[in-house]
Amino acid sequence: MPLYDILFDAPVSDWLKFAGFFLGIFLFIFIAEKTRAALGWHAEVNRKLVHIGTGVLIFTCAFLFESKTPLIWMAVLFIGINFLGVRTGRLKGMHGTARHTYGTVFYPLAFLVLVLTCWEGHKVILMMSMLILAISDAMAAIVGENLKKPHEFILLKDKKSAEGSAVMFATTLLLFLAVLPRIAYLDNLTFPWWRALWIGLITAAVATAFEALSSAGSDNLTAPLGAAYMMYLMIGRPIGFNIQVTLGFFLALTVAVLSVRAKFLSPSGGVMTFLLGTLIFGAGGVAWTAPILVFFFSSSLLSKLGKRNKSRFQHLYEKTGTRDAGQVLANGGIAGLMVILNSFWNHPFWYALYLGAVAAVNADTWATEIGVFSRFKPRSVRTFRIVPHGTSGGITPLGTFASLCGSALIVVSGWLTAPGEFGVMPRAAWFWIIIAAGLAASLADSLLGATIQAQYRCVRCQKITEKPIHCGGKTALVNGCSRVNNDSVNLISSAVGAGLVWLLINGTVR
Repeated sequence: MPLYDILFDAPVSDWLKFAGFFLGIFLFIFIAEKTRAALGWHAEVNRKLVHIGTGVLIFTCAFLFESKTPLIWMAVLFIGINFLGVRTGRLKGMHGTARHTYGTVFYPLAFLVLVLTCWEGHKVILMMSMLILAISDAMAAIVGENLKKPHEFILLKDKKSAEGSAVMFATTLLLFLAVLPRIAYLDNLTFPWWRALWIGLITAAVATAFEALSSAGSDNLTAPLGAAYMMYLMIGRPIGFNIQVTLGFFLALTVAVLSVRAKFLSPSGGVMTFLLGTLIFGAGGVAWTAPILVFFFSSSLLSKLGKRNKSRFQHLYEKTGTRDAGQVLANGGIAGLMVILNSFWNHPFWYALYLGAVAAVNADTWATEIGVFSRFKPRSVRTFRIVPHGTSGGITPLGTFASLCGSALIVVSGWLTAPGEFGVMPRAAWFWIIIAAGLAASLADSLLGATIQAQYRCVRCQKITEKPIHCGGKTALVNGCSRVNNDSVNLISSAVGAGLVWLLINGTVR
């Protein structure tokens, strides 16, 4: 569809409704703000009322509008208005909160993404996602903030409560049972109660996990979009595919729980693994599951087996062997993106890029975990000078060989479990291309570690470290960029692995 039609082509009646909606929402916010000021209500109370009222009003859009164009403009305008409100401190009834967040900006941003992706053919997903954002997320916050002694936990930065998470899950499930069967006709679908319950259970768990893991209001974006993707995987699909998604969900949950208990993962890492695992296992099936599991368990075991030998380098490393959410996302985020792209535009090419991304992080992990056992001192990949063991950017012959083996293991696991996916080009060529890409990406990781990754000097012990805090105080930056840590480098390395596969396969095919 031409861009002009997307932005401007809509019936006159829709533009009139747009004006009414826009003025109605703004009037509602204005009245709420004046009422708050007059009665002395806490700004947080008004923010919740606006959150719920606006979301319920948006829910009706699919019934009233013929075109998505006015809705796109509505979302864009409120993104701008809310951003200015947060930056200037005005409209406390909308933005007032004890912590500084951009949650009110993420709210219309989520609506914009949903309108752009779901308006044609997936209105049910759009409407249910907005209801989860408007009601379930708000109820979780209301309960969590008003209990006298909630069972609090912190996964990233923000405090959450077990009671709030339980309310979010239960509210979302009730919404699916009460609303989904009644609006399914909008997409020419029907839902018996048991199917609504089935989809609701999976979606509610994923949305709740996103809310628990969020910080700074990001759940206003991640929870509805995560829920929307799970509904996309299950609504309108054959029962067999729904079973695959469900099995992937429970496998991801099992891996996450057992890994936290074994201390392979921190609690935040467990939640992130559950989310990424549900995505990869559920949407990808066995073919996409095997390589990521091979990476996860082999790297985790190597990390534990070498823990004693690596303990003398712990002052260098920013992160410990127990992976947190940032490490899990850095290692699996690009792979998860390939799965999402394949679910929208199915093609074997995405599988090649997926293997390249996983091969890269496995190669790098093996190089790090095995390289510390080298009898030879590492050399900087940038200067080729000898550097201490554990230094970012240091490489050894043993570590490089381990990197090659780690990359090869991923490709072999993919080839054994899904030989049919190797259909873009001759299997042998693809096989070696992905192995080479994984090895090259691991070396790129070392180069990035030696150049742009932040390295600090402790002002007390004078040791070089990746940690911004050492010996109880702040460290001094001596190399790299303070915003680039080991997680950033791992994410880039994974992207390099996928990108090299793309370049090499395209070059070979041509």
